[in-house]
Amino acid sequence: MNILKYAENKRERFEKSPLNRVDAIILSWLSYYTFPDYLKGKKSVYLKDFEKYGLLPDKEMYAEAFAPKKSKKLFNLLKDNPRFKNVRFYDFKEERDEKKEEQFAAVCIRISKDKYFLSFRGTDPSFTGWKEDFNLACCYPIPSQLAAKEYLKAEMQKFPDGEFYAGGHSKGGNVATYAAVYAGKERQKRILNVFNFDGPGFINDVYSEDGYENIAEKVIKIVPQSSFIGMLFETGENYSIIKSRNLYLLQHDPFSWELKGDDFCYLKDRSKFSIKLEQTVNSWFAEIPIEERERLVDLAYSALTAWGMRDINEFNKNLYKLIPAIYKKYKDLEAGDKNFFDEKMARLKQIFDNPQA
Repeated sequence: MNILKYAENKRERFEKSPLNRVDAIILSWLSYYTFPDYLKGKKSVYLKDFEKYGLLPDKEMYAEAFAPKKSKKLFNLLKDNPRFKNVRFYDFKEERDEKKEEQFAAVCIRISKDKYFLSFRGTDPSFTGWKEDFNLACCYPIPSQLAAKEYLKAEMQKFPDGEFYAGGHSKGGNVATYAAVYAGKERQKRILNVFNFDGPGFINDVYSEDGYENIAEKVIKIVPQSSFIGMLFETGENYSIIKSRNLYLLQHDPFSWELKGDDFCYLKDRSKFSIKLEQTVNSWFAEIPIEERERLVDLAYSALTAWGMRDINEFNKNLYKLIPAIYKKYKDLEAGDKNFFDEKMARLKQIFDNPQA
């Protein structure tokens, strides 16, 4: 069973059956959807009423979700399900700023009386979103982390009697964690749980700070058995390992995560592939000074954006055509950049082949 089957079959209202981890990934995924401008103002809308007020065309509504067909099916199941159709949406916020290198979106969802879920979007297909992802390796805080902190603060002020969950998938899990860590002691008392679904860690030691220690027991991190994204950088959080029916990096897709009843199927250990990648990449990054990481990130980003593509989806569709051009761009790099890139890639391979080297 997967989350689509759960969305079809789990029908008790949240008042009778409290929010669980599967609900949390579903609500986290909803922040990938693009909602009409009326939800950015004072209007709040029950999920069952969106069609009455009007939704964006499918190409716009699901464009940021990476799995648009499954995302549409999920929405259609939720709007007719007694468990989900009466949840209420507030304050959809979406920002994309190329100059600030920021891609952020969030929505507040009331799931029952005085209980709210703050859903933070992960990376969308825009190059701006991918650049901000790259910046996680060399910048702290990134703009989305700061935006998430302010969003959580604003929603808690708006609903002073409310208790809150926060969550997100991928980068969304990272920014949800950041927002909760820096919420302040009094607001942290009103946070019930923070859900980080296969989201990366941080390049500094967030996990030893007082703000994290105050909520450590409330943070729930979940990764598939071959997780890569979720194991990047400093990952001081305890985490649960779940089963995915996809292979390797494709396990980042929550629609592939296997369920048993109202929960995930858990495993004792991550795959050898996941452990090897984590040790290799994190050891490699740890050796590289911040300013050199910035240079490496800029070189990688220039390779993505040099071809006039609109976003990463178009880039991937045309990758087979672009490979010769990308190789030519690499060959034409200035000598200093080429030597720098070659040196870093050679060291990455060396660590992969011999972790003790």
